[in-house]
Amino acid sequence: MSELIALKVNCPLCNKSLLDTEVLVDNLPGIKLEVTTEENKGILHLSSIYGSYNYTANIKIPLGKTVDVFCPHCHQQIKSDDVCVECSAPMVPLKIEDKGIVKICSRAGCKKHNVEFEDLQQALEHFYEDFKYSKSIAKPQIKDMSSEIEEEAEIIPSGSYLKSYCPNCEESLIDNHEIKLKVFSKSGEGILVLSPYLNVFTNKSTVDIEEGEVLKDVKCPHCDFSLIIKDKKCEECGETIIGMEVVAVSKIIEFFICTKKGCHWHGLDDSDISDIILEDSREW
Repeated sequence: MSELIALKVNCPLCNKSLLDTEVLVDNLPGIKLEVTTEENKGILHLSSIYGSYNYTANIKIPLGKTVDVFCPHCHQQIKSDDVCVECSAPMVPLKIEDKGIVKICSRAGCKKHNVEFEDLQQALEHFYEDFKYSKSIAKPQIKDMSSEIEEEAEIIPSGSYLKSYCPNCEESLIDNHEIKLKVFSKSGEGILVLSPYLNVFTNKSTVDIEEGEVLKDVKCPHCDFSLIIKDKKCEECGETIIGMEVVAVSKIIEFFICTKKGCHWHGLDDSDISDIILEDSREW
């Protein structure tokens, strides 16, 4: 199943929607749940994009600990008899509007989940109709910007595949159709995997990165070169950014992304702005 499918999730007990339009995760309404740990209780918002492990929480959830999950509407515990095949923790079932169930592991840090559909064909038809997803990402329509830019400027549309390279060793950063980077967070060193598609913000990592955390460093996995740009900052949140070379048009350009988890700012070098336009989109 495509990692870019956004799930419409309801409580399996009261059937009310769990999507919270006031709290966005991956730029889409988060799945709101009440959770309790051994020490505390609070609110958890999961990404509604299948395959994304991003979340926000107003309490600290220790890595490796299990949580009890409750519906924010009926306040009943959401649980099942199924256990995770990877870590043996209880699985939490959530209802999908298209007659299915998504089950997630209740252990913090475990990334096991699965989807079961009563009618798979009907569910896929709904996904394709509602979100215009297909087996491969279709080229989106480019909005008319003729009044805003000069005719010779090229537009990189949302959904464009960005062939990414290290600016130092010039080795490809793409591995199995994903951008892979070496990252250093508060919890240690690991690998961060990003979507190579413009304005698609799905990501996963082998090390815990809290929402809002700024990475200490990001390096090329081939030559260990730091991709941090010292003389530039994120134009939205002011934090550090990294730079890589991408080939998406008729020239190689320098592409920047923010190192703060949850910040979706990205941009180009000043020398490329007059020739290249990044189509701004919140579609994903």
